[in-house]
Amino acid sequence: MIKKFKNLHSSKHCFIISSGPSLNTLNLEPLSRRLTFGLNRSFMAHENSYYHCVFDYRLFDLYPEELKRSRYLFTLEGRPFGIPIPLKGVSGFSWDLEEGIYSGYTISYFALQLAVYMGFKEIYFLGLDLKNEEFNTHFFGADYHSANHDNTEFPKMRKSFEEIAPILKKKGINVYNCSAFSTLTCFPYVDYNKAIQI
Repeated sequence: MIKKFKNLHSSKHCFIISSGPSLNTLNLEPLSRRLTFGLNRSFMAHENSYYHCVFDYRLFDLYPEELKRSRYLFTLEGRPFGIPIPLKGVSGFSWDLEEGIYSGYTISYFALQLAVYMGFKEIYFLGLDLKNEEFNTHFFGADYHSANHDNTEFPKMRKSFEEIAPILKKKGINVYNCSAFSTLTCFPYVDYNKAIQI
């Protein structure tokens, strides 16, 4: 089923809505007229994402009705519902999602592979902070599962993005980070208010 999405949006641009605390500083209303990928609980901030991505099994238990309202929900094999993609492993980057996808330790990396597979050439990350802010781990507050991510998961996530960034650039795929607070520097920073004017 994933095959029908290959190069569907060739040469277009999209926004990937990650979950970092900086998402609270953005007015997401203009995204209703853009091609967007919502991730995990992003429906709490912007409920009309064109695509949605989840692979954390517990979210299917916590938010089944919200996730079922997704126009297209992409996930991993073995999840209760959605468009399943086989998991190839943690480290790597998949150019052919029929063969599978890599987790890169974060749903944001999953969405990046999906956006590239769909043919997007300009990809803007929102809320991709890769750091906690005081007591907030996410835009919606604190998730105790992520409380120690600064020292455990975030370094692994950064490595995944840093390894693929120069390869994407060489292929003419431009990825930007609209979070001024991000610890991820391999993608150029672009102010969100400028990005939504494109």
